[in-house]
Amino acid sequence: NTVNTTRHHSHINLHTMPTQAQTHTAATTLPINNHRGMRQRRPTPPVETNADSGAAATDGIMRERRSGLSAPVLLDSTPQHHGPVMKLHTPQLYSILPEFLKRWIRSISFLRFLCPSWKQRYIILCGAFLYKFSSTTSKEPKGSPFEIRSVEVSGASIDHVDGASQLGPGYGAIVTVSTLRRQHVYAVANKQEAQLWIRSIEEAKQAAITHQMGHANHIPYPTRWKHLDALGSNLVKSKERIKERMESSQLREMETSSFADGGPLPRGFHG
Repeated sequence: NTVNTTRHHSHINLHTMPTQAQTHTAATTLPINNHRGMRQRRPTPPVETNADSGAAATDGIMRERRSGLSAPVLLDSTPQHHGPVMKLHTPQLYSILPEFLKRWIRSISFLRFLCPSWKQRYIILCGAFLYKFSSTTSKEPKGSPFEIRSVEVSGASIDHVDGASQLGPGYGAIVTVSTLRRQHVYAVANKQEAQLWIRSIEEAKQAAITHQMGHANHIPYPTRWKHLDALGSNLVKSKERIKERMESSQLREMETSSFADGGPLPRGFHG
């Protein structure tokens, strides 16, 4: 009986205890399964919407256009003319006031912020556009460049410019650049510099018109200028689209305000 019992227990132990291979498999399977589970729980990356991607692409294009039109790039492209100027800034309210109110505002010190003021600029005439910068190291133009084909340029006496008394020393002549929307007034060093600016802009305007009409095929046009003209044209169009969206937004706000006050703003031509 003792022998049979021992054999019986030995038989049970052989069948119930795992083998070495089974123990190794169990020990290695668990970490692998856990590792796979961790991979499946990896956080999902954020999905970029069409609006986000479109805005990012637009910002990238605008940055590329502006960086390609930096002041150092234009100065390295053999521009027709360039130099420092003082730009006359006239507040819109001041420009519509009658002359006696202008004199009254100029006589009161705490209302001087309503008077015209001068701002330092560096302008570069390159190709078919006139660019405005804060300095020679600026990375992008100030505002929209002027398309030379559509501007008028002239000189003026500095004594006839409103705000000339606030102009510092070193500036003795005026150059005016007129676009379809407004007149821009710049003070330069002297009359000779003013005449040089006028002649350079008029020659560039004539060359741009002739080149556009295809009558200047025998006159070489720098390849670098062609590239800069394309960037300048795209920048002007971008600025125009932004302005149109702002004007449209302001019109909608006016219509909403008018509707809240008693009725919608009538559409059509008004005077």
